[in-house]
Amino acid sequence: MSTVKDPENAENPGNLENGEFGERPEGHQSNGHAEIPEPPEYAGDSEQPRVDAQGESEVTSLYVRRSRTPTLGFWVTLALIAPAVVALLGSFFLPFTDISSVLNFMLVAVVFVGLPLAAIAALVDAIRHRRGPKRRR
Repeated sequence: MSTVKDPENAENPGNLENGEFGERPEGHQSNGHAEIPEPPEYAGDSEQPRVDAQGESEVTSLYVRRSRTPTLGFWVTLALIAPAVVALLGSFFLPFTDISSVLNFMLVAVVFVGLPLAAIAALVDAIRHRRGPKRRR
């Protein structure tokens, strides 16, 4: 049994009504033609942006980074991970007895060294963007 309409049956769509593919649900009325939804309107067809049912316009914006400088997220992540790695490597030279002591030492390094470094990175980024040149649009 094939669910694909073959070209030989294209002239007679009525055979779908009579049980070849099962019975239709109750209340289903068919005129023998497939219901094809209308294509959506494209934003490029008109100058006005499309408006949905709530009256909000559908505008898509695309953010393009033009510079290759790292973002704030990179610097915050680096400020948090670097002290943890240094603490892990430094733990070999300290008299820790088990892994929980090493993890505790790493967490203390992240909290007391990494968080202040991340705050400084955020402050520098905020000041740099505030004093930055005005961008042309």
